[in-house]
Amino acid sequence: MSMFYSGDSPDYSLCGNGTLDCAPCVWTNLSALPASILDTIPASEDPRTETLRRYSYGVALPSICLLGIVGNIFNLIVLTRRNMRGTAYIYMRGYSAAALLAILFALPFAWRVLVHREHGHWDNPIPAHYFAHLELFLGNGCLGVGVMMLLALTLERYVSVCHPGHARPILGSPIRAVILIPILTFIFYIPVMFRSYVKTCRLLPEGHLIYQRTENTQFISHPVYSVYKVLLEFIFKVVPVVLLAALNLRILIVYRRSCERRRKMTICRTTSGEEDPRKFAEERRLVLLLGSTSILFLVCVTPMVILNVTLSDNNLMKYPYQVFRAIANLLEVTNYSITFYIYCLFSEDFRNTLLRTLNLGDPTPARGLNKPPPVTTTTVTLHTQKGV
Repeated sequence: MSMFYSGDSPDYSLCGNGTLDCAPCVWTNLSALPASILDTIPASEDPRTETLRRYSYGVALPSICLLGIVGNIFNLIVLTRRNMRGTAYIYMRGYSAAALLAILFALPFAWRVLVHREHGHWDNPIPAHYFAHLELFLGNGCLGVGVMMLLALTLERYVSVCHPGHARPILGSPIRAVILIPILTFIFYIPVMFRSYVKTCRLLPEGHLIYQRTENTQFISHPVYSVYKVLLEFIFKVVPVVLLAALNLRILIVYRRSCERRRKMTICRTTSGEEDPRKFAEERRLVLLLGSTSILFLVCVTPMVILNVTLSDNNLMKYPYQVFRAIANLLEVTNYSITFYIYCLFSEDFRNTLLRTLNLGDPTPARGLNKPPPVTTTTVTLHTQKGV
């Protein structure tokens, strides 16, 4: 009789064919089990879940990731051009890099859910330890870095538009901020590495070792971890959503109030050759870019707050929860995959730089492109107006 045998190490589990001792080894990829064992395991998952996985994690999520990988690579190429300078563009580069990494880490997650389901089992301990300890740590860590980069970008735009007399940049050196944000974020996510562990099972009589990802119920049920989990969502989801909504609303209000006055000043300055009206149009597009990115963030990230707080093995056995989980994962990946297309839609400088990089546009820079970007010139213009 084939059975799973545990060694002296506590990481090994004793499992027999269909007995209660087999409970610790949760075999979710049933197709890979021997037929003698497969026949003894009762079905505990809704049959519709397999179809949901196939279309969500086998078709939709990889397709979105492909668009996101291509888009964020172009983001980094364009945002590192010489004319893309300024504090805001530094944070946009950091956001694009974090988004690209988050999307890349989402692909192994989709493969694991699709092929190995929730727990999975592997012949090699390396992938088992990756999915047990690093999958959520790296993926959610990169997502958290992207959130903080977007928040830093919004703060810089808020100071530039609403408080032009304030000494900028508000967060200090943008290079230093871009370095510190990932370090602090990943330090804060370290406890996530311990929510799962690898259980080792030995199949007898063959003696074949199987490595399985198992949820550390004692760790995740501890009150301290429960508080930490809520705090994590509060810092990286709830607070950024509220701040992005409030700051961008204030930016739009201030912008609309000053738009008419600045338009009148532009007429005079254009006549004297002191100002370029193109700067105001570009700033309006950048404000729309920031607003659309923030709205997208609000819509796509909010479901993940609920998902991360309620994620457990018990809930994963419920089909409605699996549907909600798939939608939340697809929305979050979408949020980090379409920023390139938003940049192309609302930023003329971004479009022109992209076309020149691809040798599809006029090799001669358009008027104003050889000057500092709108993010920087806007602040200079506002300082000048205040001093008048």
